[in-house]
Order: sequence, then structure tokens, then C-alpha cells
Amino acid sequence: MKALIYLHGFNSSPQSEKARLTYEYFKKNSSCLSVSVPRLPSGPESAIQVVDELVQLLGITSIAGFIGSSLGGYYSLYFQHRYQLPVVLINPAIQPYTLLLDYLGENVNAYTGECYNVEIGHVDELKSLEVRPIPSPDKIFLLTQTADEVLEFQQAVTLLDGAKMWIQSGGSHAFDDFSKVLPAINNFFEISL
Repeated sequence: MKALIYLHGFNSSPQSEKARLTYEYFKKNSSCLSVSVPRLPSGPESAIQVVDELVQLLGITSIAGFIGSSLGGYYSLYFQHRYQLPVVLINPAIQPYTLLLDYLGENVNAYTGECYNVEIGHVDELKSLEVRPIPSPDKIFLLTQTADEVLEFQQAVTLLDGAKMWIQSGGSHAFDDFSKVLPAINNFFEISL
């Protein structure tokens, strides 16, 4: 069995609805793929370190790819480039370093209640992770909804030209009716095995 690593978004956690739905779907419906959902720290360099340690623990040959939501999608692009593995991006943040400026200072995680600080250095850390141009769009499956209230969906569509895309009218940043796209995510990874 190979592992998928699900990377949650900013101010989220492994308890988010998409993370839980993804974990449960693959547990019940896949005989060849499992899902691991690490808790990502708020600092980008620390988050990358957590994922790198998980990759080392699992072994690169045991990993089928990454699933990333929002900021986790940005991280997933970084790991797709680094490890040459397939990725699924769900309403991904394309320039999160611009969005993070609105969160400088103290924040509270809605899932864990943890208080943490976003510092200007985190913006620079995010910029250092940017991958341009995208080297292997054929290994990317973009899932985006046009009414995302946080991110401009068109940024991802433009940047990821050549990727497999599921562009749905309406919706939200949370990706409405997410459970309906899980079979397509499963299919994307199974074809890549």
C-alpha cells in the first residue's frame, strides 16, 4: 500500500472537514492507497520540515503523491517539484505570501485553539518555496471552484496550464460538496501508480 500525504491549509488542521473526508474515503474505498495527514506548524519552514521528516519516515518509494488544500496546495507544488510525485491541488493558494500580510501578528487556530504569531519572516519563507515555471503539469490535478471567496481561481488555472483540471462554477474556498470529487482524486492517483 502506498501513502498519500494530505497537506491542510493555513489556520487549519488534520481535523478539517476535507482532511477527515479524504482520510475516511481512502480508508473505506482504496485497497492500494492510504492517507496521512500531518499537523503543519504555522511557520512555512517548520511545515516543510515536518513533511520532509514524514517523507523520510515513510520512504519516498512508499509515497504515491500529495493532496494540498489552499496553502497546503502551495506546499504541494513545492513537493511535486522536489520529489517528482503527482499532486492534487484543491483551491490552491498561488501567491500566499501576499495573503499572509493580512494575518501578521497573533492568530488563533479555529480547530485547535492554539495561539500563534505570523511574522514578516514567514512571508519571505513562503516566497522562497515558490516554483516557477511549473515543471511537470501532467502530474497535477487542479480542483477549483469559481466563487472562491479567498483566492482568485483564475490564478491557478493560468499557472497550471497543461494540468488536469476540474473547474466548477460557484462553490467556495472550502470546496462545496468535496466528497463528490473524491472518486476522481482516487482515480488520478491510481492511474499514476
